[in-house]
Amino acid sequence: MSSAAQAPAAPSRAAPEPLSRKRAITVWTLVVVAAILMLFASLTIWVKRQALETDAWTNASGQMLANYEIRGQLSIYLVDTLFTNADATARIQQSLPENRAGLAPIIAGALQNVAVQAADRILETPQAQALWEEANRRAHENLLAVLNGDDTRRFQTANGEVVLDLGPLVERLSTRFGFEAPPDAGQITILKSGQLKNAQRALKVIKVGSVFLLLLVLFLFGLAIYLAHGHRRRILRATAASFLLVGVLLVVIQRVTGGVVVGSLIKTDAVRPAGSAAWGIGTELLLGLAYALIAYGVVGLFGAWLAGPTRWAVGIRQRLAPYFRDQAWLVYGAVALVFLLVLAWGPTRATREWWGILLLGALLFFGMAMLHRETVREFPAQKARPAA
Repeated sequence: MSSAAQAPAAPSRAAPEPLSRKRAITVWTLVVVAAILMLFASLTIWVKRQALETDAWTNASGQMLANYEIRGQLSIYLVDTLFTNADATARIQQSLPENRAGLAPIIAGALQNVAVQAADRILETPQAQALWEEANRRAHENLLAVLNGDDTRRFQTANGEVVLDLGPLVERLSTRFGFEAPPDAGQITILKSGQLKNAQRALKVIKVGSVFLLLLVLFLFGLAIYLAHGHRRRILRATAASFLLVGVLLVVIQRVTGGVVVGSLIKTDAVRPAGSAAWGIGTELLLGLAYALIAYGVVGLFGAWLAGPTRWAVGIRQRLAPYFRDQAWLVYGAVALVFLLVLAWGPTRATREWWGILLLGALLFFGMAMLHRETVREFPAQKARPAA
């Protein structure tokens, strides 16, 4: 068999000394604690993005209105609000002859069923969707202003409540059916004055916790890798596996807890499909975060495998060695091109924000630098092949 057909083999290197028992316990404890904290950090980041970012809130509300089940329940709510506040039965009774007044409840019920269908068609229009999104945006901005202490005057003058004002939608329906609803019809209370202090504390915890936990997780993983001298590839592999595991756990949490949450909050079977749809829309950012962690974990595992002793990994490093030595710019340029293509695609939020781009870019090229150094040290005699 020719030498070209033989499996590539790396030059023999002395096996690293095993970690002391104390250091090994410390390193693996850091990895486990970091993985647990990463799960909580991910949930905190999701809550922060979904509940505290107005654009995310408004976008989710628009998706909810576009959902058939949710729009149907909203139509029922708006029509019930209109007919209750306008006292539709009494108005119909007044317009009927005295000997027909007893038919008013039957007519009101039939008209209410028709009104629900009409409301659903109205909510499908771009105008109604714009009103819905604007109402949600305004309510969310008011809520954040109150929680941040920027506009307590508005809170105090609104009977101590922050409300989602669906009055414009109720008004469109009242115009359609000739009923006059009071100005406060269609207002949904989001926050009462008695809940203000607890909500403000929760806001501070979420804001500080999301940043602090993320930095702490990165620090603990970095410290574990640093302390595992001679065994850093194993710890890097464990770190990547932690990302992958936490991502999978987030997907499981989203799937499993959805039924529990919806079942505990909604007791009526007819409304549960809308609740399930709302949960799915409200947790899209959580799923996006989970898939991002899974992707980062897969990339990390590939990097750990590439630096490992397997036949394929050694063969790849052996072929890269001459280019790392004599044409390193070509390798780094190819990696940079792939990175730019990923940024243009923007599959995760971190690839669309400056801090994420800097962090991912730094980690990627730090890993490439480590692979470069290790490959050149492993295959020092390799020369770049002359161009054909």
